[in-house]
Amino acid sequence: MATDMTDHPDEAELKDRLAEIERTLDSLRQDSEVAHVLLGLSGVLAEIRSVEETLELAVGTVVSAFSADRCFAVTIERGEMRVLAHAGYDEGSHAHLSHIAESSEGLPLIGRALSTDEPLFVPDAGDSDLIDSAGAEKRQMGAFIGLPLVRWGENLGGLGVEFDRPRRFTAKDVALARGIARLLGIALVNARRFNMLASLRAFGLSVARKLSLPAVIEDVAWGGVELLSGDSAKVYFLDSTHSSLVEAGGYEDERTPHQSPGRIDLHKEPWSDLLVGKAVVATDLGTKEDPLSVVAAPIPGEQAAILGAVLVFFQRELAGAPEELEALNVLAGQAGMAVENANRFERQRQVARSLQEGLLSTEMPELDSCTVAAVYEPASGDKDIGGDFYDVFPLSDGLYGVAVGDVSGKGAEAAARTAMVKYMMRAFAISDPSPATVMANVNNALTRDLEDERFATMVYGLLDPRAMKFIIARGGHPPPLLYRHETATVEALEDLEGSILGAFEDVDFVEADFTLRPGDVFLLYTDGLIEARSESGLFYGRKRIEEALKRHADEPVEELVRRLYREAADFGVVGDDTVVFALRCRGEE
Repeated sequence: MATDMTDHPDEAELKDRLAEIERTLDSLRQDSEVAHVLLGLSGVLAEIRSVEETLELAVGTVVSAFSADRCFAVTIERGEMRVLAHAGYDEGSHAHLSHIAESSEGLPLIGRALSTDEPLFVPDAGDSDLIDSAGAEKRQMGAFIGLPLVRWGENLGGLGVEFDRPRRFTAKDVALARGIARLLGIALVNARRFNMLASLRAFGLSVARKLSLPAVIEDVAWGGVELLSGDSAKVYFLDSTHSSLVEAGGYEDERTPHQSPGRIDLHKEPWSDLLVGKAVVATDLGTKEDPLSVVAAPIPGEQAAILGAVLVFFQRELAGAPEELEALNVLAGQAGMAVENANRFERQRQVARSLQEGLLSTEMPELDSCTVAAVYEPASGDKDIGGDFYDVFPLSDGLYGVAVGDVSGKGAEAAARTAMVKYMMRAFAISDPSPATVMANVNNALTRDLEDERFATMVYGLLDPRAMKFIIARGGHPPPLLYRHETATVEALEDLEGSILGAFEDVDFVEADFTLRPGDVFLLYTDGLIEARSESGLFYGRKRIEEALKRHADEPVEELVRRLYREAADFGVVGDDTVVFALRCRGEE
């Protein structure tokens, strides 16, 4: 009986089927291995971390996944590459890699991968037109994989995977590279969100402490650049017609070629949306060869719809994520509160300055036996006014009251308390001019009237210009200095007891009296002069004041007080308001 051979495959066909099954199984094994690696990487990246932490985890995982020798991660900020994480590089190799990344050319292999948005495979770096053989040899690179990190059309950065020897890449490597790039791109977006939240929190804390409008503008502009990795940023305020935004200041890199507009017409597109509180994204402000994009967010006000806007400029085509726009809106909201606070503070400061100017408008008396002069200087830097004051006023019987004091606190409240101290002192002196009595009365009044942790320091003296006799009392104030012309020496009147004013009731104050002779100088000052601080942290101190007094004691008193302050300011930063007051006995000027 004949056998029908058509029902059974021949040996060759069987081998083909077995080979196909083997290829299928191999493909499934590879897919399984790729899925396993990607699942593990997904688990590693599941927790949201900072950009730096995310990339540090990624490079270690990628080295293991490809059995590679090294891996580095770069981010792109303001169009420039920066190596942010690496694995397998020694210190010298990492420094060399960072130098190349930050050069004008950047890392061309990563750039090539980003331009195609596809992983780049170089099986033999020594035999590739993508990298010169000398560079490959210097980096001991046999093979290379470049992974582009792209999300929403924006180049976030890339991963470079290096092998010491040439390598044949398989379909598994291609699938693995694409999966890693996709997962890491998502993780990097989440990490940037994390960084944005941290930046917004830090910005909010920083700008809330700024009490001057220029400082707020500077913080807002730099915050916008940092938040969105922009190239420059400007803050604009609404003009009086509510139809234009006028530039108020900002941050601009020295490499920024574009000049931002000084004025923006809100009736023109796309800016009109700002008037109704909407953010604006414009990507076509430049040319194809020289692109310029901008993200603008309105700065809200308490009374008006908007106070102005913050604009972040980009010297590139922009494809921003929705959360970046929202982040800038949050920053602009924080900026609005800071601007309002700064404006309120400035109004209060102007009131305080006016009040202080009134307090310091003491007319220096013209006396036959002595000359007097004083200088008041506000603190160095951008600080509020303090409570320093000086006063010379006539009393009965040809006597004069002389005082220099410092009331704790800053701003309008301190100025108001200073006025209270000054005029209480005058009232008590009219009733009984004795320095110890005046100080005791002022102290008891302040103890009842001042809040906790508020106090004043003061030196008050009673001058008889006919006999050139002085009686003084001191309450917690730096000791007066007395320059004796005859011996060219300085005495510090430290033995006068008396606590700060306003802390304890019924304190006794000790008086001291002395007579001024021709050429002698009596000097009073507030602690701002002593506490001028050098860059190394040294205080100016009383000894330096004494030496300066010796050097300049024979100069006219108007020049003397200015010189004493200037030498302290030249020594270091004068961090507090300062009064310098001098009285010289006539006769040898």
